[in-house]
Amino acid sequence: MPGDIQRPSTARSRAQRFVFWVALAACLAACKPQPKVAGKTAPTPPVETDRELASDLAGARIDGAKTKLEQKRPAEALALVISALKADPTSAEGRSLLATILGKTVWNLPVLTLDHRLPIEQITTDGQTSLWVSLGGGANTTVRWNLETLQIESILFPGTASETHSLTLDPRHQSAVIERDGVTLLCHAQTLKPICDLGRLPATLTPSAVVVFSPDGLLLAHPGTVSKSDPSILWHLRDSATGQIIRTSDPIAAEAPQPLAATLDRHRLRVLHSDGSSLEIPVSPVEEIKTISAPEPVKLLQAQFSADGDSALTLHEEKPREPPAQSVVSYSSSAEDGSLEGPALARRFPWSRQPNIWTGLMQDPSHRPFWIEGNVVQILTAVHAPIESAAAITATAFGHGNVITGEDSGVLTVHQLLPLPGEIQRKAPLVDLKPTELAALETLSQALTGVRYDERARTFSHLTAGDRATAFAACDFGEILTSLPQLDFTPVTAAFKAATPRTAAPTAFLPLHDRLAQADATVQKGPAAALALALKSDSPESIEAILATAENLPPLLRQISLSRIAWLRGRKGQALSVWPEIIPELPDVRRCEDWQGWEQADFQPALDEIRHCVNSELTAIEVPDAATADQRKAVAERLKDPETIETVGQRRFANACLKAALAFSTHKEEKETTFQLAALARKLGAPAEPCLRAEALALTALGDYQQAHPRWIELITEHPVETTLPSDYAEAAYTAFENADPGQAMEILTTGTHRFPLDGNFALRAGWVALLTNNPERAYQFLQNGERLGFPPEKLENATALLTIAAAQTGAQDDAEAYFQELLKIDPAWADPATLNTLDWPEQLKALLAQFAR
Repeated sequence: MPGDIQRPSTARSRAQRFVFWVALAACLAACKPQPKVAGKTAPTPPVETDRELASDLAGARIDGAKTKLEQKRPAEALALVISALKADPTSAEGRSLLATILGKTVWNLPVLTLDHRLPIEQITTDGQTSLWVSLGGGANTTVRWNLETLQIESILFPGTASETHSLTLDPRHQSAVIERDGVTLLCHAQTLKPICDLGRLPATLTPSAVVVFSPDGLLLAHPGTVSKSDPSILWHLRDSATGQIIRTSDPIAAEAPQPLAATLDRHRLRVLHSDGSSLEIPVSPVEEIKTISAPEPVKLLQAQFSADGDSALTLHEEKPREPPAQSVVSYSSSAEDGSLEGPALARRFPWSRQPNIWTGLMQDPSHRPFWIEGNVVQILTAVHAPIESAAAITATAFGHGNVITGEDSGVLTVHQLLPLPGEIQRKAPLVDLKPTELAALETLSQALTGVRYDERARTFSHLTAGDRATAFAACDFGEILTSLPQLDFTPVTAAFKAATPRTAAPTAFLPLHDRLAQADATVQKGPAAALALALKSDSPESIEAILATAENLPPLLRQISLSRIAWLRGRKGQALSVWPEIIPELPDVRRCEDWQGWEQADFQPALDEIRHCVNSELTAIEVPDAATADQRKAVAERLKDPETIETVGQRRFANACLKAALAFSTHKEEKETTFQLAALARKLGAPAEPCLRAEALALTALGDYQQAHPRWIELITEHPVETTLPSDYAEAAYTAFENADPGQAMEILTTGTHRFPLDGNFALRAGWVALLTNNPERAYQFLQNGERLGFPPEKLENATALLTIAAAQTGAQDDAEAYFQELLKIDPAWADPATLNTLDWPEQLKALLAQFAR
């Protein structure tokens, strides 16, 4: 109320009294005459002021300790409490706070240090003898440490990736999936040897939630995209030992509910989608894939399955403008296995700065069992002393009794969590602490916390692991038991004695440094440089000499070498036969294969030369776009030359004949050549459908609809649906019209519409044929559907003209007028009736347009 006197806080009051007593003591010391004893000044006898001063000093430090506890800094709080008790050994408040801090706080002790001197990006462990560490810094790699011998036993071949996006191991730690630089590698976890490339993971998904193994580690499931241009997601089930695909799902379109998390056992893969529905893919290919709808509408943002797959932790949207909420979805009546609780999640999924559940599903601080900021890890379950490092923490793994931190500097530290002391139900009189007891408590504090308090400078300093071990060895637990009779430090002493701080010797890092040096392409030496030089020469003998002694030569380099030897000796067919249709890019191969030092030389020029030689031969048998008659003649003659098939090989020759036949089929004068090439392609193993299509196209272009029509009908009725094209149905319908069978034409168009409901170009062709067969209503339906889907830009003008005609024929005069106005916007020349005379259309169709042109 106004006028009331406000009482200062306890801490403030103590501080004010402390300052007052210090000033008063100084004043008394300066002004009071000193008694003489034997001619000298006698010491001043103790006064009550000293006791009050000590009490206030202790109280101020206790208040400081409480503030440190609020800041979650129990180590500094403990040091301040002991300093307070040194000032006032009689402080009951100090004794109580001392017992609380020591009895309730979990301390940590660094027991292993590994200095990689490269930024650490990912950490995972089997909890026993192996530790996997992903390193960056220009030469990305992952190493596996043996924690018993402190030796690096395996190294993933170095790459130029900027970061390791994710690192996932199977439950038995036999297989690892490592994603870096857009490449996802399945590797042997123990040797880190690549098994296969899994392709690029969809960027919108959390790797730790969607890359899943069966509990026995024998099966692997993961999502992928259809292609670089098609982001639709599909799922692959693989044998984790070989990478062989066992089953693949149908694509999930971008507009469909997207997958969030997956779980896999020996029988089926379950995928949870953003609408709460789930997809179940049996491992057995003969069993049906099922989609199970959600019990009620929901919008999920993130998800993670439990270890047993019977439940999933989800993050879902609540009401508008409300934060997302967490909930658990159960798929079984059995009790949850506990793996979705905070501490269990922390042990299952390491933290890193890359996308993971801690940056998604568990991003909300209120849901997390820990937080990491800068160089500090704070465990939020129970009372934990923070774990601090010298540099920024970039990766962390949590075990049952330890925490592993990786720093941007490359230092990895294993911090053992010390047990709490036991509680003893013992009544003992509270007596003043003796100096020896205070000294023992201070030594214990430094051993447990690694923090020393300088009372004069009022500053804290950190001790090394060795200093802490020395402090522990000096602890007098007899004195500690006397001062804290209610606490039993036996569990703590046992843990301290068992925890011998270790550091890997510099020689332990030699395998890593040697492997990185071996992969350094800036230093060209040894057999790699010799092979690169030989490939530039015109001497096949020099290449053969290196191949005879080469060890661990990558398959691509052997392929380049053998191809170059064959080319130099005039065996062009042999030189070309070793290459696929699309010659791989060197960087793509390097991201997926271990070249074991052969990457030290630049083999790009050798691969470019091979590509040039192959392309020069293949270009000679390809029909150019908009080819002239002379160019077509040159290709045809080359294909008729018997040496051509020997040079390019049967597979490439058949493919070239097929492509040439399709290109020639649009030219009336090339009918005979088209049929010859199509027959030759079919004879050499080319697919039957495109060969038949080439013949039908040639006959259609020639206007021989009688012979063309049976071929189109054969294409759409006697071959698999997946091999047909929308144009096959359009041409079949058109040739039916030309053969005076409009009824069959409309039947074919109806079937084609069902087969290709999203193809605007087919809708346009269907509308045209329907107009020709005097079916304006169906034509208008086809064309309006095409308008909704979107016509190809180059055909929009003709499509608008046909819409005008179809609308007019069906009596939709206003629509027809509107379409004609759109047509004029595309090209005003349509307003001139003379324009219509240039159209090769039936007169009745042109007459309708002429009505609007007047």
